[in-house]
Amino acid sequence: MSSAAIGTKGVPRAEREESIVGEATERFARNGYANTSVADIAAAAGISKPLIYQYFGSKDGLFLACLHHVAAPMLERLEVAWRHEDNTVLSRVGTLGAIFDSLEPLRVAWLLLFDDTVPSTGPIADAANAYRARTMQVAASGSARFLEARGIADVLDTSALSAVWTGLVNSLVLWWLEHPDVTAAQMTERCRRLMTAVVDQP
Repeated sequence: MSSAAIGTKGVPRAEREESIVGEATERFARNGYANTSVADIAAAAGISKPLIYQYFGSKDGLFLACLHHVAAPMLERLEVAWRHEDNTVLSRVGTLGAIFDSLEPLRVAWLLLFDDTVPSTGPIADAANAYRARTMQVAASGSARFLEARGIADVLDTSALSAVWTGLVNSLVLWWLEHPDVTAAQMTERCRRLMTAVVDQP
């Protein structure tokens, strides 16, 4: 929906809220929480500031709505993909594909999860920390299962591999952001090719 349509009379509230969240998500992701104001979002959306406060209560309330809108469905997909992984490296392509598919509508939303300008305490910090913890739990579980299948049960090994995996995921998504013509499906297939090449090397 275009910005102009967001403030049009007669638009159902749920549809209007979704449009505002979409506009706000992009603004917060590109500029950061600290550098984005309610006035900026209202102007971009073609609506009034009071309407945002009416729907979301505050800037923090709007940011939280954006964070939940991005992170909750992505993590649901991640957890489903994790349950379908086996103990091979290539099975992790499914997890990557879940991330790319989830972000396809607005891939810059990934940056929202790692915004270092958000408050360090309070509801936003609590929600962001919880989402990051769930993401790390998925990574750690996959890493533990992968290593255990190879006779490795060292907790620090699992922690190190989880850190490598989450760093790899972040690097791939950031690369994808720099190549907007690459679709989620193409990105998933590229990861499959690259991981196959790595695994197949002597």
